[in-house]
Amino acid sequence: MAAAMSMRWNSVVGNDLNPATIKLLDAVLINKGQIEYEHPPVCTRDDFFNSLQRIENGDFTVQDCVNKYCASFGNDGKTYLYGEDIEVCKTTAEQMLTCSTLESRRHNYRKFIDFLLKDCTNERLARLVNLQSLTRLERLQRLERLERLERLERLERLERLERLEQIDIFNIDYSEFDVVYFDIPYKGTNKYDFIFDHERFYEMFRGLKKPAFLSEYDAPFTLVAQFDKCQNMAAAVGSTGKKEGLEKLYFNGTLDEYKRLMGREYRPLEEKQLTLF
Repeated sequence: MAAAMSMRWNSVVGNDLNPATIKLLDAVLINKGQIEYEHPPVCTRDDFFNSLQRIENGDFTVQDCVNKYCASFGNDGKTYLYGEDIEVCKTTAEQMLTCSTLESRRHNYRKFIDFLLKDCTNERLARLVNLQSLTRLERLQRLERLERLERLERLERLERLERLEQIDIFNIDYSEFDVVYFDIPYKGTNKYDFIFDHERFYEMFRGLKKPAFLSEYDAPFTLVAQFDKCQNMAAAVGSTGKKEGLEKLYFNGTLDEYKRLMGREYRPLEEKQLTLF
């Protein structure tokens, strides 16, 4: 998506081993209208695990994909977002923000306030929350309108993305100026839904008769760039913006071949690297 948004390429083609990802990207970028953005349904714990089961069985809907990634902790697609002790409170808060009618939002807002008052040991805080109910709702309505506009702008910027098709990327008749980049499951991590044969991929990557790039933490190829990895989506309090090591970019040829390919745009490893933008 970063490549498409940079406006530097005539077309961008991608594929993924995860069918739920493909279905979700298709619904977001191409065949739109399948996802309810304005008033999304709340995903309970039962809804979440039922969706995971349907995806595993291969008979699933777009909403199942939304549940898998939007209602999972840290978007890992495996763990339900809320703990059992706070699930009802959190889902009530969601409905307070997303119900289709103002009356329903107010109803859920009052339920949410009841949760706060029940658990709140600070009486002053409880009174302040209760007194600000109406003004808070008005703010939420304005915020929702602004967020809808921002979502529309983001989707319009992604209109250029082509439909993702099932292709064998190793047997494509590439043109002279095509760029091939692989973002494979990183070796040694356990956050993926499937087993990836790294050794088989390395063999195919090495034999690809076209300059190609690969991102990994460590791979048996020519290292041409490295970047600080920064986790912007906090899975825990205080983790936003935390640097988590180096992500590396590898080339399937020699360093001399990479230098010739890059020409005057070549940057030594120790220098600041170029970006898509």
